[in-house]
Amino acid sequence: MIINKIKMRISRYFGLTSILWKNRKNGVYCFNFHRIGDVNNCLYDPGVFSCTEEDFEKYLIFIKNNFKIIDQDTLIKMIESGVSPNNRFAHITFDDGYIDNYVLAFPILRSHNIPATFFVATSLIESNITPWWDEIAWHIRNCSKKTIQLSSWQKSVYLDKLNCINNIKKVLSQCKSSSQTIEEQLIELRTVTGLTLSQGENEFMTWAQLLEMELAGMTIGAHSHSHRILSSLSQSELSYELRYAKELLEAKLTKKIVSISYPVGNKTTYNKEMFNEIEQQGYEVAFSFRYYLNQHLVHNKYQLARLSISDSFKETRFMEHCLSAPKL
Repeated sequence: MIINKIKMRISRYFGLTSILWKNRKNGVYCFNFHRIGDVNNCLYDPGVFSCTEEDFEKYLIFIKNNFKIIDQDTLIKMIESGVSPNNRFAHITFDDGYIDNYVLAFPILRSHNIPATFFVATSLIESNITPWWDEIAWHIRNCSKKTIQLSSWQKSVYLDKLNCINNIKKVLSQCKSSSQTIEEQLIELRTVTGLTLSQGENEFMTWAQLLEMELAGMTIGAHSHSHRILSSLSQSELSYELRYAKELLEAKLTKKIVSISYPVGNKTTYNKEMFNEIEQQGYEVAFSFRYYLNQHLVHNKYQLARLSISDSFKETRFMEHCLSAPKL
């Protein structure tokens, strides 16, 4: 992966990116977004923002002009056929279910007639819950300490007052790799900072908004119920997260729910041992948050990879982002 990125930098230096782009590999390029909007207005985790509304449209126009965009049903049919991708396909996805997905992203998708799949954590829909990653970010933004360390962390984190975004990234990285559950760490973090986050405004979509999007041709998928890291759960907890999210979505919407994306989604947050449970619960595909180009669809249908979008649109850089992705 690192070697591929070095090659892309060399190609950029010699002006070869556009030439390589014409010969890019066939496969399914899954592009993943989280929040759309102005990160400067964010009270919580700025890292959840993918790009502004304007840049989102630029991404879509470029993707539309350079790939064959497919919806989830088409992707599943490709998997069922067992045939390797014979074109450069693109599939657009979103995680979490923030309300800006409906207010900002949905109208742009609809105006360009582009389908997308929205994976939602069902406990957050129509709630005033501040999700764990946003609460952690809020504590780091507002605490006055120079360093912070929880009992399960391997090292302390220095809080640079001039680099809040990096502070949050480092703390979230420690939390995600900890042997303790996120819930246990949050309890300790509240004590360490001495801060209490009051109930905020609803940051997530409503059931009516999800239904409107579904009826307009968008696909809704599960992102678990409570957005807990699945690999940290017992078998019964895993079954509940998979089952209850699916049941809620199918009760509130009109279509069968056949897809899920893993919360956080890196290689430590899911494992092949849970694939059988995912299949038994009725899911036909599952998406990770790992950086690969999907070519072997059948073998990897429960760990389909996605290319994260987390910056403003720059055409050459975006082409390099796609070209650097290893094959899966």
